[in-house]
Amino acid sequence: MQSTLAADRIGRRCGSPLRWPVSLNLHSRTERIPRFINSIKCEQAFSPQACVSSGFSGPSVPADSWYASSTPIPRHVESVKIAMLEGKGRGLVATHDIALGEVVMATPPLVLVTSPLRQRPSGELVVDEILERKLYGSTWFSVLYDGSSRSSKAEFQLAPADALGNGSHSLIPEPVDVPRRAQPPEPVVVSMSAAVKALAAASATSPAKKKGFLASRSSTGRRGKGSAAVTASKGGQGSAIPEALPLPDRREQTRLAKVVKFNCFGDDTEDLAACECRGEQPRGHIGLWPEFALFNHSCAPNTTNYVIGDSMVVRACRPIRTGEEVTICYLGRPQLLPFSRRISILSDEYGFECNCTRCMAEQAHFDKVADVYLELFEDVNEKLGPAFLEARAAGDLEAIGELQREVQSWLRRLYGLFRKTLLAPDVRHYVIASLYDAYDLLFSCAAALGQGEDSSSLQASLKAIEAVSAGSDLHVLLAVRHLDCTVQQHGHDSALAGLARQALRRAHIARYGPVSEELMSKLIALNRKFHVES
Repeated sequence: MQSTLAADRIGRRCGSPLRWPVSLNLHSRTERIPRFINSIKCEQAFSPQACVSSGFSGPSVPADSWYASSTPIPRHVESVKIAMLEGKGRGLVATHDIALGEVVMATPPLVLVTSPLRQRPSGELVVDEILERKLYGSTWFSVLYDGSSRSSKAEFQLAPADALGNGSHSLIPEPVDVPRRAQPPEPVVVSMSAAVKALAAASATSPAKKKGFLASRSSTGRRGKGSAAVTASKGGQGSAIPEALPLPDRREQTRLAKVVKFNCFGDDTEDLAACECRGEQPRGHIGLWPEFALFNHSCAPNTTNYVIGDSMVVRACRPIRTGEEVTICYLGRPQLLPFSRRISILSDEYGFECNCTRCMAEQAHFDKVADVYLELFEDVNEKLGPAFLEARAAGDLEAIGELQREVQSWLRRLYGLFRKTLLAPDVRHYVIASLYDAYDLLFSCAAALGQGEDSSSLQASLKAIEAVSAGSDLHVLLAVRHLDCTVQQHGHDSALAGLARQALRRAHIARYGPVSEELMSKLIALNRKFHVES
């Protein structure tokens, strides 16, 4: 089961389409993807006074300017640096202590393809743009990961902030009516292995005809499916590339496609609330942000990311210490699968075995919850989920009620194991996040039966998502629902409502930064409108 509630309320580098939607009242997003709270210190750590730094505008200036009408997002990479990490290879680490909601990176794309439809364009269009605009001459294609071990051996650093102009790596003249957008500067290369140097020289070989799927494209490229109007980001003057740069041969074209596969990011739509504040229409998009592609993966990352304007913005979703690795999540919706499935997907699609804190913790304590863990997941996906869809289509409320009771029985068994084995709170959150489909199905049953929210299940799922995907739009919408449910059941001025407001504030600061009270209220109202009331 891949439900619309979980779905892809997180984004991802690449991912498979949903198999069957559950929740009726939420927009579905199908791309990428995004963590921790210290419940004892949260009052102090997440107070408005403690979260005034945007990480960009100075310590006392809120992040409101990011959400003003079509405001350009300036490049920011000073918070991270490239480092070689034991057992991982290349990655990014923090150059200073980073607070919740602070900007970790803001970077423009090398190439970006967008669609006015809320549907992610094909990754093949990214390859088309690279070939047609001769972007393959960029040094980035010599240092980005292409699936081979040799591609990760180049030593380089990110260009300083003042290295970026409103330029392009392309020599193709741009139409005068096309606005010029910033692109990332070339990396500062320290050294390359012989193998990497050979790859860098490959684009300078004799011209070759397009073959395979590239041969089916015209000189202007394919522009989407059906009625989708797809556009690509354009630039102006940029790094020097030989004017007679020939088309790379078939082997190099294949390697370029692999670079795109491993490093591009796509989503069905941009953040709806942010777009509304900026006066922009949400777009489906897919692109290559080379500096962003340097982040390593974690199944419980310490950042969240999404596109604002054309820039990829990465914010800390929990405090990050100086020297700590900064991570993102590659998985999207599969981030909420059991650890064995996540590890298998990452191994098959990216060629590494994940040993992040979450995966290691779930494996270490698997025997304590084994009686329920996988059996519940399989029962929900193979039996209960499909049965719910059939019952809902037939209007069989009695069958839906029976399914609801069965899921509740499963969750009682799970909680019983938690108490019996004295499982640590963080591991409990990891397990619940991996079994989120069960909670999604429970919420869907309640909605179909016209019942109110189940506050205890809603709170459990909110804490779990905050532990593994803080700052994701799933985290934000669950926090909105949790506050609304708490106010309805306990009153606006109750202590529980106060705690729910703190949780809602944390979610929005993690996603949008430390904005003013006025903008915070507006973003909360918009997320309620787009994700809960619609």
